[in-house]
This record gives sequence, C-alpha cells and structure tokens, in this order.
Amino acid sequence: MGAKSRLQQRDAHAKGRSIIAWDKTGKNLVTAGVDGKVLIHTWDPSVPSAVIATIKAHNAAVTCAALSPNGTVLASGSVDHSVKLFSYPDGKFQSTVTRFTLPIRCLGFSATGGLLAAAGDDDGIKLIAMADNSIARILRGHGSPVTWVAFDPKNEYLASADSDGTVIFWLISSGKSLHTLTQIAPRIDVEFSESSNCVAWSPDGNLLALPGRKSDVLLLDRDTAEEICSFKGGHTSPVSALAWSLNGKYLATAGSDLQVVLWDVEKQQDIDGMLFETPLCSIAWKPVENALAAINMEGKFSVWESAVPPHMVSPTICVKSSLVSATNFEQLHKFSDDEGSEGHGQSIDLGSQDTAGGNEDNDESNGEEEEEEEFVSSKRRRGGNSASLDDVYDKKPAKRPQVETARASFTLKVPAMQGAFHPGSTDKVEGKRWFLAYNLIGSISSCDKDGSCHVEVEFHDITKGVRIPAMADYFGYTMASLGEKACVLASPQNGDKCPSTLTYRPFNSWASNSEWSMRFPANEEVKAVAVGNGWAAAATSSHFLRIYSEGGVQSFILSLSGPVVSMNGYQHQLVVVTHSSNPLSTDDQAMEFVVLDLQRRRKIMDGRLPLSPGSRLAWIGFSEGGSLGFYDSQGVLRRHFHEFGGCWVPIFRAEKERKNSSEVFWMVGFDETQTFAVICKLPETQPLVFPRPILSFFKHSLPLVNADLGGDDLENDYLRHSLLLSEARAKADRAAAEGLDADHEDDNVLQKEIEHDKYVLRLVAAACKGDKLVRAMELAASLRLRKSLEGAIKVVNAMRLPSLADRLNVMLEQRNMQKSLEDDVSEPVRAPDSSIWERTQRVEALEKEPVQRVEAPGPPPSVLPVAQHPKPVIQKESPAIPREPPQAQAHQQDRATLSNQPAKVSHDQALISAQRKASNPFAKSPAPNGGASTSKSSVLDSLKLLQGDKKKKETDGEKGNKRSRKS
Repeated sequence: MGAKSRLQQRDAHAKGRSIIAWDKTGKNLVTAGVDGKVLIHTWDPSVPSAVIATIKAHNAAVTCAALSPNGTVLASGSVDHSVKLFSYPDGKFQSTVTRFTLPIRCLGFSATGGLLAAAGDDDGIKLIAMADNSIARILRGHGSPVTWVAFDPKNEYLASADSDGTVIFWLISSGKSLHTLTQIAPRIDVEFSESSNCVAWSPDGNLLALPGRKSDVLLLDRDTAEEICSFKGGHTSPVSALAWSLNGKYLATAGSDLQVVLWDVEKQQDIDGMLFETPLCSIAWKPVENALAAINMEGKFSVWESAVPPHMVSPTICVKSSLVSATNFEQLHKFSDDEGSEGHGQSIDLGSQDTAGGNEDNDESNGEEEEEEEFVSSKRRRGGNSASLDDVYDKKPAKRPQVETARASFTLKVPAMQGAFHPGSTDKVEGKRWFLAYNLIGSISSCDKDGSCHVEVEFHDITKGVRIPAMADYFGYTMASLGEKACVLASPQNGDKCPSTLTYRPFNSWASNSEWSMRFPANEEVKAVAVGNGWAAAATSSHFLRIYSEGGVQSFILSLSGPVVSMNGYQHQLVVVTHSSNPLSTDDQAMEFVVLDLQRRRKIMDGRLPLSPGSRLAWIGFSEGGSLGFYDSQGVLRRHFHEFGGCWVPIFRAEKERKNSSEVFWMVGFDETQTFAVICKLPETQPLVFPRPILSFFKHSLPLVNADLGGDDLENDYLRHSLLLSEARAKADRAAAEGLDADHEDDNVLQKEIEHDKYVLRLVAAACKGDKLVRAMELAASLRLRKSLEGAIKVVNAMRLPSLADRLNVMLEQRNMQKSLEDDVSEPVRAPDSSIWERTQRVEALEKEPVQRVEAPGPPPSVLPVAQHPKPVIQKESPAIPREPPQAQAHQQDRATLSNQPAKVSHDQALISAQRKASNPFAKSPAPNGGASTSKSSVLDSLKLLQGDKKKKETDGEKGNKRSRKS
C-alpha cells in the first residue's frame, strides 16, 4: 500500500466524476465536473490557487474536456448532448459544434488540432473538422457507450474504448477499423462505476496503454495491436486513469483502490506510489516540471510535486515540445488532418534546474545501475497492507512486479455489433451530393452546401417516372427508401428541440396535400425506413417497428427482437434484419431476418442470416420478381429458395468477376439471371452522384467444385435452372392452393421445364461421351417432358450405348403406363401435389381424344309418348362435376310421370348437358317397342324425317301467307 497522501486538496466541483488537465505552459489547470462548470485555475505551490475563469455553458454535468495542441481552444462535452468550444484562457464561448442524442463521454484533439473526436452513448464517433465545425466522418463499430478516444501522436490512428471493454484501432484517413479487441479491458457501468476504460498513446506513438481485466496495465503495439507487456502487482482493483510523462519514460496509473502508481516503462517495474483518501478519476502530468495533478470523486484536486524521485531521470528531460504557435493555428484547421505537425509547431528546449539535475542523475544511473536499483527499492513508499514505513525502508518488498509475455488472445479480432444502414446509401461527403437511396427504380440524393440542404428524386426510366421537384431539407435527412409510387425519408434526433422525423411523399395522388410527417418522442430515434405499395415502415431505437398507411395512419406497431440492422420493401412485403445476439468470437455477426406480408398481416418466413465468415451485411432487398436476397462485405450474393423448407443459395461472387484487386462491387439489385452492381476503383468504395454511376451486369454463377467432365458452365446452368424451376413450381402450387388463376404460372413452369431439359440433354451427352453411364441415367431421370426423354434415347442410341438405351426405354414405358393409369382414375381438375409433367401430359391426352358417339336412350317406363320425354343418357361424364344419385333421378322421373308434366332438370344435369358433345343427327332412334333396329334403315329413316319436316314447314309458311293476304 502506498504512503498516505498529505497533499493539500483544493475544492473545485461537486461530488462526482471530474476531469483535470494542464495547459501547455504548466501555469494553469483546467477542471470540469458534475456541477456543469468548467474552471480555469492558476497554480503556484506557494500561494493558494485562484480561479481565473468560470465557464457555465452547459445545463448538465460536464463529462469531458480537452485543450487543443496550441492551447487556444477549449472543448467540453456534457450530459446535455452538446459539444461546445471556448477560447482559452479567457473562456469565452465560441460555438456549439455538434449535438448527440445521448450523453457525451469523451473528447480528444488530433496531434495538429485539425480534428476533434467526440463520442459517448450514441452509436458512432464523430470526427469534427475544426476549420468549419462540420462532421468530417462518423466511425461506427462500438456496441456500447464509448468512454475514451485518443489520437495517435503521429496523426495516423485513433484509439477508442467502450464500457464493454472493447478497444478499436481506427485509420483516420479512411475511417476503417484496423484492429478490434473485445473484452480486453474491464466491463464498467458508465453511470455508477468509479473506474473508466481509458486509453493513452505514448509520446512517440509506438505504444498504447490501457487498463487490463486483472487490475493490470497492458501495453499494445502500435501496428499489430499485440500485447508487448503487462504491469501487474501495482493495483488491487481496476485502473481508472492513465497518463504518460512527456518523455515517455514513465507511466502513471490511478485505480479505484485509492492508489497512484508510477511505472518505469523501460524497466517494466513500479518505482513509486501514493495513497489517497478518495478514489481518483483523472490524472495529468505537468508539461514543464516533475509534478502530477489529480482530482478525486469528491471534486477536489491536488498536485503531487516531485512525483518521480530526485535520483531518477526527470519526466521532462530531453523532451522537445510539440507546442504550436497561435499564429499557425488557422493553418492547422484543415479537413483532412493528415499532414502532421511539420511546419506548424516549434521545438524549444525546456531547460530548468530540474532538467539540469536530471542530466546528472542520468549519468549516475548509467554508471551505478545496481546501486540505484537497491536505493529505489529502499525508497519505495509502497508495501504490504500491514507494513509500516520503517519496514519499507529496511527491506525490499516481498512482491515484485510481474511481466507477462504477449498473449495471442489479445490479437483476436471480434467485431462489435454492426450499426444500422440503408441499402443503396453512401456516406455523407461535405460539399458534395451523396445518395440517401439508390436502387433499380431510381435514386434519392442530398446535398448540404452553403447552409442550404435539399433532396432530389430521380428515376432511371424518365418515360415511366414522374419528374419530382427538389425538396428543401429542414430536418437533416440521413435515411431514405424509394418505391415505385412513393418515397419515405427520416432524420435522426439532433438535440432535445430537434426530434427524429419521418416524412412520406407520394409521387401521384388524387389529393393535393398527400404528403405527411411524423415526429418521434425524444427518447426514440428512427434507425431504418422502408416503403412499399401503400405503406411506410420505420424501425426505431426502442426496438419498435412502426407501420403507417399511405394516408399517414399508424396501422400497426411490432416489437423487434434486437437492434435493427437494415430493412427493405417490395409491394406488400417487408424484410427486417436485426441482431440476434452479440458477435461471436469467430468474427461472425449474429443476425436474423423476418419477412412480413403487410396486406394480409402474416409472417411469410424468418430465420438466421448466413453471412460469410467475418463479414458485414452490405445490402438486402428483393428482386424484380419478389425473391429475397442479401449481399455481404465479402462479395457474396445469396438468394432465398424454398427448397428444404427454405434455404439460402450463393448465386454470385464478386471475387470471380473482379478483374483486379482494385475493383470494388457496390450492390444495386438482381433478377433471376443477373446481378446489377456499380464497379468502384480503390480508394473509392462507393459511387459518386456525379458522374452518374454506371450499372454493370453479371451472370449468376454458383460456387461449384470443378467436375471431371470439364463442363463447369453447363453444370452451373443446369443447377441454376433447376432451382428456378423449383421456385416456379412452388409459386404455381401456391396460386392453385389459394384458388387463384394459375394459367400464367403454368405457362412459366412449362417454359422453365423446356430450358431445364435443354441443359440436361447437353449434360447427358457429355456424360455419355465421358463414359459416365450412371451419371447419364441420373440426369435423364430429371427430364420433365416426354419429348425430352425421347430425345435422350436418340442421343444414347447414336452413341451406341444399348444398355443405357434399354434402361431409358423402360423409364419411358413406365411414365407412359403411369400416365394411362392416371387418365383412367378420376382426379381433381387441379392438384397442387401432382407434378407439372403429369399435368401437361394429361392435357395433351385430352386434346387428342376423339369425339365419342352418344345415342338417344330408350323410352322411360311411362304411358306418355317418347317425344314428350327427350331424356338422353350420357355415356361419359366429366369427373370434375358431381352427379345426382340414380335413385334421386328415378324418383324425379316418377313424379313427373304421375303429374303428366315434363321432368325437372337439376342444375348439375344442366351443366352436364351443356358440356356434352352434340349427338349424331343420323343415328337411328330406338323403336317404340324397345326392340333393336338395324343400322341400314337408320340413315334412310333419318333422311325421310328431315324431308318431311322441311315440307311441313314450307306448307305451314304458305298457309300463313294466304291468311295474311285475306286479312
């Protein structure tokens, strides 16, 4: 335990977490606390400190503060969701550079002061360009509140830590994450925990220090993020604050165990310590002297003078300051912030009495290393819990610092949860147009220039789409979805006075004021939107899925199972992708999807989303025919098929189509046979609005293993058409089961069967040529049409393979026999379970069936003449129409006979009579006595009857004419 602190403590803020920092001169201290104040103190050990400036610009607790490298700008972040800038040292308010929707936890300036990083409980780290106070980039990758950010002194990397213990290395130039280390730091509670996950770069930028999970301190390599060493034995509880000395020789750590420990980085051992009465929450080295400032949880601060023992190298020895003159400050405010500090700063020699003493100590330490180590051990003011100061002076400590070697587990790259995104959207670029949405219908673009922002909607086919005038953007839209009949836009929350807004805009409406907007509560923010035929949907940060009608009526509210990742719509279908759990240790995202039918309010399908290993979801949507597919960051497009009860099949790989490594495929959409994408050249990974993106078409190709026949493309086409045929059959069966008109689907199935059999016949020929008879037999069995099977037999006979030809002939005979049996058995007109091949053959057989002769029946057992009861007997009836039982027909005829009235014909009998073919007019009527007549006299009798009827009609006509003349 370190020696108890007798340092003079001075009040600064209310009880709670506070921040402390020195300015570049070392004359003033800056503190910030939960009382919402930022104070600037003068420091002189001989006189009481005085507050020279009090900044009260926040209406809630100030959680972080940072000074620019040149010492002219002070930035502060607060629980009130705002980041404010002040001039230093007078503390005059300059501007509010950005706002968040949740509390801000950390701030940090880049080495040149051109960028300011701000982060907190929101999703993303904002990089603010100090030249114009604009958002240069947003870094997304953390799944929990970000507690610390630190720029690399070489101005290449940004390190960040969150409350779950994840540390990410970011590349500033591109905004990409280089290394993601999960669970490397302790898990903390940002609201109530006394400790904080912090990170600190060494002054040369080669090492990154951070707290470990075992109350230790880890040092990571700059480029590989591998652990170089770990300092153990100094703390008994997690480390809450870190600070490097200006020469990088010493590292100061503070923990919730009330201790401050000084470490010699080169020797990897602790050299001194100090015990405080209250847990510390922030420490800072004085830039020009051997002193360490600290502030505790009670809001009181103190300064540990001569922290490093006098016999050791001073923390300021041989240090070249990176101070930046105020005259060059304006030149540092650039957008890119990639040039470093060369030409913008000045190097000065900080010579002082402390520096001179440090040189002498350095010479002594080089000559008498063993004596120095013994002296340091005896002068340490730390020991066991029960050890007195005398014991510490008399003997060496029993427990020496332990140094561990690098552990491979720290280099495991496990990503955080992927943030929400919109298919077809690009990153925002200041001063340039960027896509809010881009699909096969058109695009929605936005531009924020000179303080004015507007949104434009354009269609690819200008002959079909209506020209939409540009719309002024007063809300700051960042999300959009484009449909055939309408579009929907949404904006995130921007402070308490600017809630998240959803806007629906139809393209053609009979009403003049059909556009509507919805504003969400302050604790709920829109994360993703989608639009379809007559509906709009929004997924929010509260895990709600809100569905609105075309007129703005909120028709339904669903609860999502996790944070939304993306969503898209097609006609009446909506697909939503959410996180099912935290990312796996194998670098895989855990996502699930659900497809909803909003018209019928039912769930069509759901399941897990099978992403490529270590990839992110890059696009999800529907094809022009309504098929669901998604594209990941590894360049694999997968489509959902109904085989095996629903499965995902990879139908496209960008790696196979890429001509060189500099090409990046930006997904737009797909159909049954092609994939549509925009090819970008590195370093660009997304298309620009101008010049307009050029769509490229790529044929679908399944990742098949090379066959021994050399027909990879042929096998690919065969398997692809087999899947398409299966989908067409499933669609036709669903239409038949729902009672819909399936003629179009049947025609589509027949066309797919013809294309399928064409590729099968080619594979049969290739198998026969390669002497693969079993394979040829299997392929022939998959033929759908009878003519295709006959063609396969001809091919086999031409290649003189009698054994295979005999088997195919047997197969053909079995199919013909099965067809004949099915024709004799009465079956429903439409059976969803029957095969398309059988239904097609049944239709062909019915069309080729000859007209059957139907004769008139004999007279019924009645006293009336036959002519008054013309009741024919149907020899063959349609199986689809039921008949009345014979008993009911006989009973009906008996009733008609007794009442001397013609028999009533039922509705079913009338339909049967209408469907019956006309009987032969030359057939002989049966004799009145029921006897059989010869076929020779039937033709003559029929002719005589026809002539007699003709003469009778002529006679009746003449008589009628005579009567009319007489009258």
